[in-house]
Amino acid sequence: MADIKERVLKALKSIVPWSDREKMIRYEDIEKEVLKHHPDADIQYLASAYAFGAQHHHGQLRKSGEPYYSHPVAVAYILAKNGLDLETVASGFLHDVVEDCEEVSLKDLEDRFGHNLAKIVDGVTKIGKVKYRNKLHAQADSYRKMILAMAEDLRVLIVKLADRYHNMQTLHHLPKEKQVRIARETMDIYAPLAHRVGMSHFKFQLEKLAFFYINPEVYVDIETKVNERHSKAKARINSTEKKIIKLLEEHNIKADVKSRIKSLYSIYKKMKNKKTGLDGIYDYYAFRIIAESVSDCYNILGRLHGRWHPIPDRIKDFIATPKPNLYQSLHTTLAGQQGQPFEVQIRTKTMDRIAEDGVAAHWTYKQGRLQSIGTHKYSKWLKKLVTDRDPDIKGVDYIESIKGDLVPNEILVFTPTGEIKTLKSGATVLDFAYHIHTDLGHITTGGRVDGAQVGMRTKLKNGQTVEILTSKKQKPSEEWLSFAVTSSARSKIRNWLNSEKRHKSIEIGRALFEKEIKKMKIPLKTVSNKVIQEKLGELNFKKMDDFYSAIGLGNMTPRRAILPFVPEEILEKTPSSQEVRENRIKKAISNLTRHSKQQVIVKDLNDVLVFLSTCCKPIEGDPICGYITLGKGVAIHRKDCKSLKDPNLDKDRLVEDVQWGKMDDTQYFNTRLVIHTEDRQGMIADITNKVASMKTNIKDFEAHTDYDRGLGVIVLVVEVQSVEHLKKLSSALEQIKGVISVERRA
Repeated sequence: MADIKERVLKALKSIVPWSDREKMIRYEDIEKEVLKHHPDADIQYLASAYAFGAQHHHGQLRKSGEPYYSHPVAVAYILAKNGLDLETVASGFLHDVVEDCEEVSLKDLEDRFGHNLAKIVDGVTKIGKVKYRNKLHAQADSYRKMILAMAEDLRVLIVKLADRYHNMQTLHHLPKEKQVRIARETMDIYAPLAHRVGMSHFKFQLEKLAFFYINPEVYVDIETKVNERHSKAKARINSTEKKIIKLLEEHNIKADVKSRIKSLYSIYKKMKNKKTGLDGIYDYYAFRIIAESVSDCYNILGRLHGRWHPIPDRIKDFIATPKPNLYQSLHTTLAGQQGQPFEVQIRTKTMDRIAEDGVAAHWTYKQGRLQSIGTHKYSKWLKKLVTDRDPDIKGVDYIESIKGDLVPNEILVFTPTGEIKTLKSGATVLDFAYHIHTDLGHITTGGRVDGAQVGMRTKLKNGQTVEILTSKKQKPSEEWLSFAVTSSARSKIRNWLNSEKRHKSIEIGRALFEKEIKKMKIPLKTVSNKVIQEKLGELNFKKMDDFYSAIGLGNMTPRRAILPFVPEEILEKTPSSQEVRENRIKKAISNLTRHSKQQVIVKDLNDVLVFLSTCCKPIEGDPICGYITLGKGVAIHRKDCKSLKDPNLDKDRLVEDVQWGKMDDTQYFNTRLVIHTEDRQGMIADITNKVASMKTNIKDFEAHTDYDRGLGVIVLVVEVQSVEHLKKLSSALEQIKGVISVERRA
C-alpha cells in the first residue's frame, strides 16, 4: 500500500505544476507570446485588461493560498501560447471577473473592452443570479447557456477549455470528493467537447488529468507497465523509425517522422473494450509522418504497404472523408518485426495543425478584423446540441442527454449517390432518414442496406450504403420514439406529434363549439368567423386556432367558450356553468354514505368522502383541488398534478373550492425523496442522522450507486406533517457535505 501511495504521489508531481509559486506567470510572458503570433496587436488593450482584472480580483485567494488572479493570468497565458487573437487572450484575464466580483457587470466590460469580449466572458460565466433548489437543474441551465454562447462565438469554448485545463492542473489543492466530481465532469463534458471541435491537445491533457484523479491507482499501474514495456521495445521502435526515414529518402520524399506512445487513457479504454490486460494491446505506440502535400501522403502510404504487410480493415482514409471535427489523416496498421503491429498516421502540416488545435487553428487576425475559416460546422453542431434537445428534459436527464451526444462513438454511412453521412453509433434506418431531411423521415417505411431490404428499426454499421423507402400514407407515431436514437430524430418526431395533436385539438374544439351553439338554439350563421375574431379578446385569445385548441384540449369548457356569443334573452333563461357543475357534483355524491376524516374540506358539500390521490401524493400546504370519481368520492390532487392535464379529463368534475382542514399533531403524510450525492463513505449515516435530528421518521429506505454518473442515489420515504416541514427537512439535507440534490417524487 505504501508503495502504491508513493507511485501515485510521483505521478501527481509529473502531471501538475507542483511548485505553483515558482511557476507564477508574469504579464511580460503573455505579452511576448501575443506579439510573437500577432506583431501588430494593440498591447495597450491587453495591458488594460490585465490591470482591470488585477484590480478587481485583488485580495481574493485560491484554495492553494496563492492570489486568485494567478488563475486568470494562467488562462490568458495558455490562450496566448496557442496563438489566439487579442480579444480572446484579454478575456482570459477577465473570464471570472463578473462571476466573482459583485461590483463588475457585463455592461462595464462592454463599455471598456467592447461587445465581443463581454460576450465571451458572459458565455463562460455560470448562471448565478437565479436561485435553484436543485443543483443539477442549475448545472444543466449553465451548460445550456454556455453551449449556445459557444455556438455563437467559438472562442467561448476555447476560453472555457483553457480555464478547465488550468483548474485541472491545480486540482490537487481541493478535497478528494471535489477532485473526483470535477474530474468526472471534465471526462464527460469538456474532453468530449474538445474532441468534437478538433482540439486534440486539450482533449488528451484533460483526459490524462481526469483519468488520474478518477482512478489514480489504475493510472499509475498502466503508466508503470507501459514505461517498462517501452523501455524493452525502444531499440525496436528506433530501428523501425530509421527504416521509415530511409524508405522515404530512397524515393526522394521529404517528410518528418516521429514516434509516440499513445495516451494512457486511450490504452485503458482499449483494455476495457477488449477485456484484456496490457499484454493484449500491441499497437500502444504509433508513428506520425508529416508530409509536404496530399499527393505525398498517398505516395508514402503506398511505399509503406510495399515495405510492410498492412493489416486488413485497419486502413482508414480520413483525408478523402474527414471526421466531423474536420480531422484529416491517413491511418494504417502494419505488421513489424516478429509480427509486432504498429500504427502510422500520415498527414500534411496544415492537417497536423488542425488535428492538434482544431477550431483554434481556424482563427486568424486579418486587417484588424477577426475572420473564421471553416468554423460554421462547429457552430452548427454546437447549436444542434442544445436545440435538438426535448425542452421538457431538465436536471440529471438533461445532463445525461448532453453527455450521450458528446460521446465520440460515430459511424460513417453512405447515401446511394456516395455522399457520406456521420451518425451516432447505434443509429437506425429511421435516424438516417431524418438526418437526410425531416420530411423524408416522416414518411419512412424502411430501407435497403447494401441492397437488402430492412425495417426502420435496423441498426446501421460503419461503411454501409443506405437507401430510404417511403410511402405517402406513412405518418410518425409514438412508437417511433422507442427506437429512434439520435436527439435530432427524436426531436423531429415529437414536434410532428405535437403539431398533429394541436391540429386534432383544433378540429375537436371547433366541433364542440358548434355543437354547444346549436344546443343553445343560436343560428350558426350569426356566429361567423368575423364575429368570433372580434370576441376573442374577451376570452384572452389572439388567434382563432388557439381558441379552438383550448376547447379541444379541455382547457376551456364549450359552455364558457360560447358565453360572449349568447344573446342576453337566452342567457337569462340558462343555468350558469357554475350551477350546472354544482348540480352534477351534488348528484354524483348523493349516494356516498361514508364519511371522511376532515383532512380536506370541500366547500358547501357535507358528508362527502374525500381521499388523497396516490398519483401526486399531496401533503398539507400543497395547493389542491378535487376531482369527482364514480362511486368513490372526491380525489384530492396537487394542482400541478400531471393527471389533471389529461386532455380527456372531464373538467365538469373538477372541484376548485377545496382546502386543507385542521390537522392535529398525530397526522402525517408519507413522502418520497430522491437524494443524489457524491459517492463517499459515511454519506448514508450523515443523511439518516440528519433526518433523525429533524424528528422525522423514515418509513422506507433504499440506496445504490449510479456508476455511469459516479453518483450515490438514496431514496427515502419519510413522514412529514406539512409542506413547511418538508421544506425544512430538504433544506437541512442539502446542507450536508456532498449532497447534490434533494427532489420530492410521487
